[in-house]
Amino acid sequence: MPPCAAQITADMGNFHCVVVEASRARVYGCVMDTDNQSTKPRVRASGRKAALWSKAILGIFVTFLIWSVFLRSPSIEVPLEDQAQLLALARQQLIASVAGEDLIPLVPDDITPRTQQLGAAFVSLTVDGGLRGCMIDRFEPHEPLFVNVLHNLQLAVDSDDRFTAITRDEVSDVRIKVSIVYKVKDVRFKDPDSLLTHLTSSRNGVILDVEGELAAYLPSVWDIFPDAKTFLEQLCIKANWEPDRWRTEPYPTVRTFQVYEFGDSG
Repeated sequence: MPPCAAQITADMGNFHCVVVEASRARVYGCVMDTDNQSTKPRVRASGRKAALWSKAILGIFVTFLIWSVFLRSPSIEVPLEDQAQLLALARQQLIASVAGEDLIPLVPDDITPRTQQLGAAFVSLTVDGGLRGCMIDRFEPHEPLFVNVLHNLQLAVDSDDRFTAITRDEVSDVRIKVSIVYKVKDVRFKDPDSLLTHLTSSRNGVILDVEGELAAYLPSVWDIFPDAKTFLEQLCIKANWEPDRWRTEPYPTVRTFQVYEFGDSG
């Protein structure tokens, strides 16, 4: 989001004052040039200095405005009260999904403004510390965060065929974790060794794309596979590719990402 209107107005007001003063300096110089030849060099120098200051301040203002509007990333933090609401909705959806029901009915007016912002998030389900489902539909923010969380929770219950289905008796033991994705970046590498070096130094989440088929690991998986080569091999196995597909030409498209995580205690 851009800075508040009051701040921009204040900044523009300050800039306006400087420009006006610079303009006055140039006008004053012209008058002095006309009325008093002895002061011409000094006044012309003052006019040039004022013009340079004016241009410098204009450049700073334009740079700040571009950064504020286009380059600054929106905050992905979720306040504790919003986390609590989102996790409560997710648990309602868990109960409904395990019972074979569709998305729970929602009243948007009751949802906090922060969780109505566009987002994309993994939803992970664990029982007694063991993973029982983890899904994300897309990595780019594309729908309200609360909708995306409920959607991906339903996918984790119904569509993650790596695990046995969660039963109604297990619902109370399920822990829900939300991992909001941000800073998705393309990784440029010239060969497998340079890719290993890059991933080892960053230890972010990793997405592999082979002809439109995606496989991804959260940053926390580095705790399980701290070696980058093993990390990538296991990621390929997860996608039912050959373990060395990551180093086979044509190389997969590789992206990294970071996450903001929170969860409940079941």
